[in-house]
Parts: sequence; structure tokens; C-alpha cells
Amino acid sequence: MNDTIAAIATPPGEGGIGVIRLSGNLSPTILARLFKSASGKPPRRFLPQRVYFGEIRDPGTDLCVDEVLAVYFKAPRSYTCEDVVEISSHGGPFVVSKILRLVLDAGARLAEPGEFTRRAFLNGRIDLSQAEAVADLIAAASDAALRSAVAQLQGQLSARLTAVYDGLLGVLTQLEAAIDFPEEGLKLQGPDALLRQVRGAREELDGLICSYRQGKIDREGARVALAGKPNVGKSSLLNALLKEDRAIVTPHPGTTRDLIEERVRVKDIHINIVDSAGLRHDPEAIEAEGISRTRAALARADLTLLIFDGSQPLGPDDDLLVQEAEGKSCLMVVNKSDLPEKLETRLLRARFQDRELIRISARTGAGMDRLIDAIHQSVTQGRRAEEPAPVTRERHREQLRKANDALDKAGDSLEKKLSEELIAVDIQMALDSIGAILGKTFAEDLLDQIFGQFCIGK
Repeated sequence: MNDTIAAIATPPGEGGIGVIRLSGNLSPTILARLFKSASGKPPRRFLPQRVYFGEIRDPGTDLCVDEVLAVYFKAPRSYTCEDVVEISSHGGPFVVSKILRLVLDAGARLAEPGEFTRRAFLNGRIDLSQAEAVADLIAAASDAALRSAVAQLQGQLSARLTAVYDGLLGVLTQLEAAIDFPEEGLKLQGPDALLRQVRGAREELDGLICSYRQGKIDREGARVALAGKPNVGKSSLLNALLKEDRAIVTPHPGTTRDLIEERVRVKDIHINIVDSAGLRHDPEAIEAEGISRTRAALARADLTLLIFDGSQPLGPDDDLLVQEAEGKSCLMVVNKSDLPEKLETRLLRARFQDRELIRISARTGAGMDRLIDAIHQSVTQGRRAEEPAPVTRERHREQLRKANDALDKAGDSLEKKLSEELIAVDIQMALDSIGAILGKTFAEDLLDQIFGQFCIGK
């Protein structure tokens, strides 16, 4: 990391401003070579954390390229903990690219995707989970996703994991002391005390693992499947939720034969709504393939809306729907409330005693506010915004599971009074897994995978 990197930090295309970012030892030198103040002279030196107004000039022609604002951040008080310069120009693509070319000609090289954040991690400004949170913050498309990303960036997850890591490191130190100095008469904690620490660590990690379902919904949105027999009004409900005509609505059953997936914001989260082929006995061959995909969509859904036609009595196809809903998180929705009701809702309530039944009319909009509230309550499980940030990434959950598996083995060995060497191996495995989340241990290919998801200027 001895070289100086540069990249355009703003999105491509025309805009009000464009930002060129530099990081590395040559950053202030390159700025001094290209920048002249409003008086036409370069500053004697650039003071950190000050904004300078002036021009970027082409050294080859001494012609002004653009009027800019320039800021110098002196190491280590910068995003990367290196000397950083940011040049803000007008946002025309040609102008911004021209300034970047002058910067590269002056001694910088073009940054790789995510290289600025990678340097922030490698220089110790942030840990690996916080670096991942930067990407999540940029990609956040809902209030819930934003809250989770900010909390992780501020170190909430890191603090909890570091506390567990430090506690287990203390356990490992005790074990290694007993292994290396058995004759020294050291005052070490007994197996029962170590077991309590191991179990406490496992309980903390288990809580983080359990938070992943909600964290994934915060970050990616909840998958909500619409299920019901043909012509029950699933496509009409999709259109009502989207507030636009996305799906074709006809009086003929079996119109929807493939999955339609659309995203909509529901309060502070995103919902990925999946409209699917109607479930019924003895469908046509093409429709049968759609029903097969419907079943797969129901299996992946975080919540299923079981939609019944309130203007018709329960039939065999409704029974099929009820069977498909067994063991799934679902809401009962009775559509067509604007028509005389012929549905035996008491039978539904008897079958789904703990499920809410909501009457709506997708055509008139009646009951839609209540349905939206119920969807939000179901997928968030009533979680409040001030609760601790959940685990949002599959990589983190898998490492936590590995850590807990190792702690289970260590706990069993402590209970059975097995050798310190065996216990120490499992504690070290747990530490390695937690360290992989924080970036205490990492492989270069993992960093390439994580930071390769960033844009070039971040």
C-alpha cells in the first residue's frame, strides 16, 4: 500500500458535482501540482481539514480545466488513515474524467473496486464487519436497512463480538498456562468456572444467530407470497399493494402461470411480493408447472398471504391451499369484501386459531391499511428500531454457527474433565470463526470477494 490511488467517487453521469478522491503519500503533492488558488498561485501548503477554492490546471498547457473545491485530510485522520485529498468539480462526465486523468498522469494509479475501504480496514480504522456495513449503507433502500447498516458501521456488532472474543481469549490463556506450566502451581480457574464462561459465550452467539432472520429481512426485504386458488384475486391484490396495474386481471381462472415478483416499501422495510399460479386440483400441463413453482415460492417465503374468495363457499381447492400452509408463517386474507359473503369463515378460524383473518377488497381498497399493518407486524415480529442491530449477512451467521459448534465441543470436554489440550483446540476454533467476522483472521480471496462488491471510488 505504498502507492497512491485515485478514482471518481461520485456516480457516473451528469450531476451537480463530481468528486475525485486520492489516497496515499503523494496525494498532497499531486494536488499542489495541479491546483492554483483564486489568486492564480498555488498555496504554500495545504492545511488539513480546510476547504480550498481554486482551479485545476493542466500542467502541460497551463489551461484551466475547472473551478474546484479541494480538501486535504492528513493521516491518520482520514477515511483510509492515509493522506487523502478530495477534489470537488462540476459534475460533467468529461470534466471529471479529465481531472482524474491529470491526477493519474501526476503519479497516482486507478483504484480497484472498494480499495479505499479496503485500506481503511487494513490500516485498522474499521474492522471487516464495519467494512461490509459500508457496502450495506450504500445499497440501503429502506429505513430498516439503513438503521442496520449504520448500527453495524458504528460498531454495535463489533462490540458484542469483541466482548465474546476477549472472554474466550481469557479462557484459552488459562488453558495454555495449565498446559505449559503444570508444575508452577499457578492459580487458575477451575473447569466449572471455565464452563460458565464458555456457556455464556455460546448464549451470546446464539442470540446473534437467531437475529439473522430479522437482519436478512432488514437488509434484503421480506419475501411475501400470495397464495390461493385461481381467480381468487391474487393479481388484483398485487396491483393494489403496488398501486399500479402490474399483473393482468381477467375473470378467467389460471391467467397467472408464472411467478411475478415486485418490490414495494411497507413502512420502514421492503417487501418482495411474489404473485403465483393459483393452486387447484387437476390443472393443465402448463399451469401445473406454474403451480410447482408456486410451491417452491411458498417454501422460500418469509410470510404467505392465504387468499380466499369471500363471495364463494370453501371448496376442494381451498382445502389444498390450507394443506400447503401447514407449518408456514401466514395471514388469512378474505378478498372481495365488497360482495355478499358466502365463505364459512368459522371453519377457517377453527383451522387457524392463532392466525389473523383480514377482510379486504382489492378492487375498492377496503381493508388494505389493516392488511399492510398486519404484514409489517408479521415480518418484523414487532421489533422496535432501538433494539440491538441484528446479524444481516449469511457469512456472519455461518461463522457464528461454526463458533458455537466448537464451543459445544469445548463445553462437553470441560464437563467430562478431558485434557486441556483438547479443550484449547476447540476454543481456538471458536476464536478463529469470530475473528473471521471481525477480520482478525482473513484470506486475501475473502477480501477480494467482499471489496469487489464496492464501486471503484469507495
